[in-house]
Amino acid sequence: MKKLIGSTIVLMLFFAGCSDDINDMDLLTEEATDVQLKGYSSGTHDNYFWSFWTDDRQGWVDYQNGSGGNYSVSWDYTGNFTCGKGWSSGSGTRVVGYNIGAHNQSGGGGVVAYYGWTRNPMIEYYVNERWAGSRTTGEHRGSVTTDGTTYDIYTAMRYNAPSIDGTQTFRQVFSTRRSLAPVGQNQTITFANHANAWASVGLGLGNDWSPYAIMLTEAYSGSSGYANVTVWSAGTSSGGGNTGGNTGGGSQYYRIQNRATGLYLDGMGRTTNGSDLGQYANTTHVNAQWIREASGGFERFKNRGTGLYIDGMGRTVNGENCGQYANTTHVNAQWSLESSGDGYYRLKNRGTGLYMDGYGRTSNGSAVSLYANTTHVNAQWRFVPVQ
Repeated sequence: MKKLIGSTIVLMLFFAGCSDDINDMDLLTEEATDVQLKGYSSGTHDNYFWSFWTDDRQGWVDYQNGSGGNYSVSWDYTGNFTCGKGWSSGSGTRVVGYNIGAHNQSGGGGVVAYYGWTRNPMIEYYVNERWAGSRTTGEHRGSVTTDGTTYDIYTAMRYNAPSIDGTQTFRQVFSTRRSLAPVGQNQTITFANHANAWASVGLGLGNDWSPYAIMLTEAYSGSSGYANVTVWSAGTSSGGGNTGGNTGGGSQYYRIQNRATGLYLDGMGRTTNGSDLGQYANTTHVNAQWIREASGGFERFKNRGTGLYIDGMGRTVNGENCGQYANTTHVNAQWSLESSGDGYYRLKNRGTGLYMDGYGRTSNGSAVSLYANTTHVNAQWRFVPVQ
């Protein structure tokens, strides 16, 4: 059971094999403040918003709100939990002050991070200051230097995963420090610098900032540990946080190369809706450069030379050609990325369910086709940043 005692949340889980003599009612002496064992709980304490979530696995988590923006958490837990203190809504211009007084973890993985969500589209974002286990990474998109340190920018997709709005498919965007933030020292996070850097590489956030934003402690995959964190507002920054909305607002271009043929996707200078997407040998021409735009958990690919987007055209027969189309938010222009390892991805069309395929063609100007689910190298692509 989970019990809320004043400003303290204690998670205690009992399983088959435990004594049947345990009286659950003894743990429920404060009916007004008890919450469900699994899920999300939140509130306000000392003028700060707090939240706590667990995935209901074996072990225990003890979260305690301290004065002001302080909290502590200790655990010995097999699953995933998140907790923290901050604000009931996000902000693109907030400067976050924090001090990680302690962060010790054995086993599993986890982070201490400035963390939140946006809607329209739904994006889960992290600015990772410390981590346990391996350093938090994903698909690398660039870097940003701010507040006296350098962060790498990563992204990942979550499919049918828990979110603030139930099970959803959504994008994660995060900056991860190249070195751990120190313990016991006051630090700042100028969030607008991260939001603007994310947008510049096609990872714009949503335009609805109403979800909470907190200084988070997260642990997963079986661990034990302790953290003590204090957060406060260090003001606001000028210039705003560039959300970019569905377009990502970015200016980073990529060439998209087929793993089997070595050719690159090319707009071929075609500007007519429905014209075929082509392939071409290594070139720096603008027809072979694409910007990646976030679109509600998927991506659209816009050609730098023609302004058209890669489009599945509603075609569902293996071998039909992939097309190009003017600016549209239709599902035929939306693609999901499925990792094939070594930096390559399969690009799946949201509208048709087919994958982009080079079809083994090695001639300049040859068409790009659509094909059903396959792990063949013809359906694997990598993104090469244009310097």
